[in-house]
Amino acid sequence: MPTLRDVLDRLADRSEVESVFVLGRDGLLIDQAGADGADGEAVAAMAPNLLHNANELGSAAHRDEAGSAVIEYSNGIAVVTDISPEVILVAFVRAGVPFGALLYELRQNKDRLAELV
Repeated sequence: MPTLRDVLDRLADRSEVESVFVLGRDGLLIDQAGADGADGEAVAAMAPNLLHNANELGSAAHRDEAGSAVIEYSNGIAVVTDISPEVILVAFVRAGVPFGALLYELRQNKDRLAELV
């Protein structure tokens, strides 16, 4: 069975991915992979609030909880994915590249990812 490190390295090796982070909803970094120089501790501290706000926005619009939030920046995309009640995954994607397959893979494998943490 692969380890969390194996899965993160595989995700970070995808051509569209710059870096990937697994963090607790408490804002603590669990692990990260990729070499884009992002501050993992800062990402871990901010991402839970982003997902919380996405859920609040959905609630105001009478939607269920957010499974993922996608934020577009001028130089790339951030994908924040709810893995379990305790765990969030954040992937930073290169600008201008398709990332639908990554979203699909995260959605399909979130239970397996949760088991590894």
